[in-house]
Amino acid sequence: MSNLPLVSIIIPTYNRKHYITDAIDSCLAQTYPHCEIIVVDDGSTDETEVFLRNTYGGQIRYIYQDNQGPGIARNTGIAAAKGDLIHFCDADDQLVSHKIQTCVDYLQSHPDIAVIHTYYQFVAPDGKTPVDTTPFPQFTGDVFCALLRLTGNHILISSTMIRKSALDDVGVFAHDPDYRSAEDWDLFLRLTSKYKIHGIDEKLVLRRMHGNMLSDDRYYGALGRLKTIHNARDYGWERCMSADEFDQIESARYHMLALEVWGDGKRSEARDLFGQAIALYPPDALIRRLYMLYTYALPSASVQWTINAIEQSKSLLKTLRQRLLSDNS
Repeated sequence: MSNLPLVSIIIPTYNRKHYITDAIDSCLAQTYPHCEIIVVDDGSTDETEVFLRNTYGGQIRYIYQDNQGPGIARNTGIAAAKGDLIHFCDADDQLVSHKIQTCVDYLQSHPDIAVIHTYYQFVAPDGKTPVDTTPFPQFTGDVFCALLRLTGNHILISSTMIRKSALDDVGVFAHDPDYRSAEDWDLFLRLTSKYKIHGIDEKLVLRRMHGNMLSDDRYYGALGRLKTIHNARDYGWERCMSADEFDQIESARYHMLALEVWGDGKRSEARDLFGQAIALYPPDALIRRLYMLYTYALPSASVQWTINAIEQSKSLLKTLRQRLLSDNS
């Protein structure tokens, strides 16, 4: 064991007592022999602590904290980790038995790689039945600009192993309790701004799909993606795009968050967000001012009415141009 790197597997959990045994059991069943399992309970109210202590005893390290979100829970695990390699596994996911061994083998033979990730398989709520899974693109090498141009995170956090030295260098997850979605995208942008990563074309994680996934929360999703792009202003985006393009991307994030808060009935807050979007990227000001006007009296569904009207107008104008050209010829 002394010659093998220790892998710290960090499992954040919040009211996942009915799922977490599958996650922990999959970590205990790894073929790689030198792992520690750290479960960070982010304020669960479903008796997770008693259940885990009775079920696993000293097989895991259990840490409790007040509810602060998955990123801060992972940070608590990182701070407690003794390993040189950090692997994450969300409480509703599972690792295939040779997942850790595969990642360790690659990192040991490629010292220039700081992050490794794999593909994954969606499974039903029972944790076993496969669900159709179209894999996201494989990210390998210098991928910072590619990740920055995405509209969200396309690397599953449960599929990643990261050198602890790289986390010490770029920092851990943002210490922000409102950052409950896309906080992993922010971390991957910081990591890839300085380090190379590698993607393995093998499904080594089971991603459980169910009706209580934090990633499905539309408000936190829009807020997290805005926070990520805003933070990325400090990560060296200039090597990827022009200032106008970056402003347009961030403006779109403000716009999407405005739609979400408008849908929640927060009309004044929505107008403020549309205003910030306009200030960042004036070329799109006309449509956003129209949305601001709508917020005074209309539901957020009126956005779709506007989009449909614009598309119909474009189609009508195209038809008219074609007829004029045909008549002239």
